[in-house]
Amino acid sequence: MAAIDEFISKINYLNIDSNKRKIYNKLKSSVIFKDMGNPDIFLLSLALGIKYGKRIKLVNSSNLFRINELRDNVWIPLSVGCDELKDIQVFETKEGAREAFKVCEEYANSGIDILDEYMKKPSEFIVNLIEELLNE
Repeated sequence: MAAIDEFISKINYLNIDSNKRKIYNKLKSSVIFKDMGNPDIFLLSLALGIKYGKRIKLVNSSNLFRINELRDNVWIPLSVGCDELKDIQVFETKEGAREAFKVCEEYANSGIDILDEYMKKPSEFIVNLIEELLNE
């Protein structure tokens, strides 16, 4: 675990497409997400991107938050990356972890748009989100 912490700490940030920053800021200022930070919204966006099977490459990459803000949840993007890339190197090398995080950034880049759509009807948001994530 110490070795993985060492190379992950050298990667520093998870990124978003710079044109999506206003969506993150809008979500964080909403009542629904008032106690959530960028890492939480990123992970939720990641889940929705995976659910829809849609990755969108980042065109203008911008730092969203420090990877160490994920704390114990750092295993989520590493596991997603390992599954997607079919490569155990995500747990063993800095380059492998960087590739895993890139995959997750692309999934979250599509998922944030889905969250933004859900927020257009805040009264139905929670019900729709739960249904979306639980239904196959």
